[in-house]
Amino acid sequence: MEGNNLNKQVHQVSFAKKVGYSVGGATDTLAYDFVAAFLLFFLTNFTGVNPAWAGAILTIGVVWNMFSDPIVGNLSDKTKTRFGKKRTWLLIAIIPLFVSYLLLFTKIGGLSTAATNVYFLIMTLLFWLSYSCFSIPYYSMGASLTSDNEERTKIRMLAQIVQYIGVFFSTVAPTMFVSFFKSGGFSDYEAWHYTAWLEGALCVATLIVVFLSTKGIEIDFEEEKEQEKTSFFKDAAAVLSIKPYLMATLSSLMFRIGYCLFLTTMVYFLLYVVGLSEMRMTICTSIISFGGIIVIAILMKVVEKFDKAKVYSVLVMFSGIVMIIFNFIDVNSMWIACLFCVFYVIGSSAYWSMNMPLMYDAIEVDEFQTGKRREGTMMSFYLFCQKGGYAIAASAIGAVLSKVGYDETLGANNPEPVLNAIQTMICGAAGLFFVLSAVIIIVYPMKKDVYDKLYAQLENKRAGREYNTEGFAHVLNKKYR
Repeated sequence: MEGNNLNKQVHQVSFAKKVGYSVGGATDTLAYDFVAAFLLFFLTNFTGVNPAWAGAILTIGVVWNMFSDPIVGNLSDKTKTRFGKKRTWLLIAIIPLFVSYLLLFTKIGGLSTAATNVYFLIMTLLFWLSYSCFSIPYYSMGASLTSDNEERTKIRMLAQIVQYIGVFFSTVAPTMFVSFFKSGGFSDYEAWHYTAWLEGALCVATLIVVFLSTKGIEIDFEEEKEQEKTSFFKDAAAVLSIKPYLMATLSSLMFRIGYCLFLTTMVYFLLYVVGLSEMRMTICTSIISFGGIIVIAILMKVVEKFDKAKVYSVLVMFSGIVMIIFNFIDVNSMWIACLFCVFYVIGSSAYWSMNMPLMYDAIEVDEFQTGKRREGTMMSFYLFCQKGGYAIAASAIGAVLSKVGYDETLGANNPEPVLNAIQTMICGAAGLFFVLSAVIIIVYPMKKDVYDKLYAQLENKRAGREYNTEGFAHVLNKKYR
């Protein structure tokens, strides 16, 4: 590991190490996005689980994960092994994530309806716990690779570019794989089952790459020696009292509700409302991954000239408003659906590349105030709210599909109220939550000039020099101003 002295931690990470770390973005999407996009569809169409219970399974699983996240985050902050604080947890996650991923998309014959429901609930709980052991340490590590804010943002954007490649394999390629297996004589269930196994193998392979590639690059920040050890609950209360952190986290919650409404209803919308085949759906959703890469490449230049909080607000607001407008449009062709995806990917790219760096900035606020760096705890509650967004969206989708009478055997022939409800969820409701996410960041107090002033004084404090709070006192808790 690198040295311990805080005022010597600004260093450059090699490009090869950046790429190795960034591969974890693909790991995330291969796990999270595939399950978010297709598990509900798999359960309702191939396992005999009714939509209401399928939605409940997803919701219970995510709520379980919401509470395991802070525990994993707090433990990772305190872990000390030869592998490093965060990398140790990446190693722990490999086997359980692989096993739970495969079993989650496997139907066990001969089980009663109740036993089937319990089986998929248990697999869902195991999957999300395993995912937590990967995601919390991985994203926390992003704040520990370097203490240079600009370098940190660039690493996150590179990770997002790789993540969009993962988006292709987790949300676009699956329908291609399904078509391939079906053309080979496999049933619909078998096609989705083997597709999921392939996705699981890719997911764990990328996780192994991240673990091997990040050896030796995690900074071991030395905390102030006089600080007493604090409990999990005191750590949680401390980080949740930081205004910039709380606002970035609430913004993320709003976006993730909209994002999960979009992602989870996407397959229903494109197959049944728009009426696309699996291959045409693949063409349409390719825009999300490849378009995202283009948008991120542009944003890497934009944020060099403009404050990232302002850029985020403008793009996510624009995307949300246009998505709401699409709720009132007859989306009856692949080309209109592609246009819808273009406007969606503008906002989603802004979120994936800039919301987490906004949260990272609060880590320095915490360090300035307390002398502690609690990346794991802060990341865990940040992702806690993301999972909360998924739980809210999944529960709502399952309840709505059940209430309007969705019938998996009818497909595109479902009654008009069913198809209208699907369009409202993916367009109107998702767009509304995008707008709410943008509104919160409009009043986010940690703009670039404020962060620069705070960081300059933090370096003085680290070095034992005199420091002040001029220009950034408003982002600190009252007792530290």
